[in-house]
Amino acid sequence: MTKNSWILAFRLSWLCIPFAGYSVFDSALSSRSNPVQITSFIGLWLLWSIVLAVCLVPSSSLLTLFRVLVPISVVLAIWGSIESQLGISSIFLLVISSIAASISLLPTVGFWFINGSSYGDEVRVPLRPPGPLLLGPIPLAWILLAATIIFPPLIIASGNIFLGLLFITIGLACCAVAYRSLSALTKRWLVFVPAGLVLHDSMVVADPFLLRKTSIKEFKIAVSNSQGKDLTLSSLGLAIEVILFESADLSLQINPLAPPELASIDSFLIAPSIVSIAVDEAKRRSIPVT
Repeated sequence: MTKNSWILAFRLSWLCIPFAGYSVFDSALSSRSNPVQITSFIGLWLLWSIVLAVCLVPSSSLLTLFRVLVPISVVLAIWGSIESQLGISSIFLLVISSIAASISLLPTVGFWFINGSSYGDEVRVPLRPPGPLLLGPIPLAWILLAATIIFPPLIIASGNIFLGLLFITIGLACCAVAYRSLSALTKRWLVFVPAGLVLHDSMVVADPFLLRKTSIKEFKIAVSNSQGKDLTLSSLGLAIEVILFESADLSLQINPLAPPELASIDSFLIAPSIVSIAVDEAKRRSIPVT
């Protein structure tokens, strides 16, 4: 499928959710109090409407919101299926919400979002998240955000106003840090511009690092014994090695609490989330690819 085909597939799957979700959640909430039912249905429709609106607007600033909200539908579908009688509607809801969540996490969908904010003849290729963050910090940040979105309104609707407000206060303070951290991961790009390429990664470099096409000797898939400076942050999967004709000064900022460290490099490794797009774009812009 093409990059645009995936976002179209997501829209189609997301549009199907209310057809199954209404009967499932109506049954699951039938034994709850009226305030809880009303709050739940308002929240469900808000979640669905916000995601639908976001998936129509390609913007790098919306990617984090999109990837936080969409997987919540799977959690809600599981809960609704458990609370209601398992049937065709609940199975369909589980399948369609899982498909939507899976598509939302695809690199091609991230590519579509971040290039909605690109300027002129510029192509941004997202970089893969650091491997260690996938093993705990990223899932924990999402759980914190999801819990803060789901539980406080329901706690307040059930009559525990003080507990709900306390949950909101603590949750929002923690969520501000979690959301900002997740947003930083979506703003790590390898940017192809007419002059060459730019490494835009605040987790690695203090300032965007521009390399002109004339300074690039090779752009290739990295091998295991590469001697290039590793800027992948232990990302999983294939990496790209960029070899320069001459050494260049790079201001490294891997430790945010320490001052930038100036390093002289003649090659470095990066980890685009879609290696094929990075290679094809380099060829299109006459960057030497080997």
